[in-house]
Amino acid sequence: MGALFKRGNLWYADFVGSDQKRVRKCTKMRDKQLATKVLAKWETVENSIAVGITIRTRATETIEQHLKAFEQAKSTAGKSDQHVVRTSQLIRSLAANNDWRVLGDISADGVNRYAEHLKKDDGQAARTIASVITAVRTFCRWLVRSGVIPSDPTATVEKPSSKKDRRIERRMVLPDEWTWIRQALSEESVKNGQDHEERLLMYLLAIESGLRANELRSLTRGSLVLKDSEPHVIVKAALTKNAKNAKQFISDGLAAKLTKFVARKAPGALVFNVYERTRMAATLRSDIVDARRLWLKSEKADKESDFLKSPTSQGEVIDFHALRHTCGAWLVMQGVTLAEVREIMRHSTITLTVDCYGHLAPDARSRSRQVLGRMLG
Repeated sequence: MGALFKRGNLWYADFVGSDQKRVRKCTKMRDKQLATKVLAKWETVENSIAVGITIRTRATETIEQHLKAFEQAKSTAGKSDQHVVRTSQLIRSLAANNDWRVLGDISADGVNRYAEHLKKDDGQAARTIASVITAVRTFCRWLVRSGVIPSDPTATVEKPSSKKDRRIERRMVLPDEWTWIRQALSEESVKNGQDHEERLLMYLLAIESGLRANELRSLTRGSLVLKDSEPHVIVKAALTKNAKNAKQFISDGLAAKLTKFVARKAPGALVFNVYERTRMAATLRSDIVDARRLWLKSEKADKESDFLKSPTSQGEVIDFHALRHTCGAWLVMQGVTLAEVREIMRHSTITLTVDCYGHLAPDARSRSRQVLGRMLG
């Protein structure tokens, strides 16, 4: 706060300028009240200049720098590690898609473009898109509260309505379709930062273990127990949907493949180097398109068939979660009981398991129709 002092008949102002240096100027006013107004005006101008300089300076600071501070603040505030990691992943994916590097790059237009991309190109549901918007707006509001930026640049972004958003009709991958997918993945290609061999291993593990996309992405070499008599994968509670540790068994054949694959990785290194989480479903669909293209070259291919199509003529789609759905469906088709499938899929209730896979189970009533007759003679 500046001060006034008098020299002769005129009042002088003493205040700090935008460059943090002391300024003394004559207000040219004889009346103290008028001089006070002049001083207030000068201080307002200098403060505006100072704020502008600060904003321009901080706008060039990197998003990553503040994102790490944001993660620490959220963890300190009691947010779960899973929530913090998930929020940061969404923000990083958004920033990467828009090529945002510094705070000044963040904009409502960029968020809206990314939301449209998720909806049209990746087929993401409104709920998923809303979670991205919530994440970036939470980050921006934290920046405002921390005094880093003056206002939220994403404040005008609206979340999509989920009322009109139909639940995805997901389908499993058919065993015959999987044969063609494997064949397509024998051809060299790199998608979403992964070569064809790595993607095949990830899909195999997804189907055998029933792990979700975020659980697969979190796996490190230390998560794989491959030399055990019963090889398995461990996912920490902080990263699972039900907040419980998961121990998912895999076949000896897949364990051997994974052992060879991770041999050169450090113990703490990620097993799968996925470049962008939100592209996992699109990458799988791209591989399925390649598989259908190969199948269409075969003699028995029918162009009108739903074989390796997503969506099908009935609107059923294959997204990355469909690999987990395939795990449960194939187990039931092979005669594994619904109770066992529930344990493997980590469903909260048997009702959920029955709703998902009950129609695939062998008809118990048909198999048992002669039992009582034989007992009665």
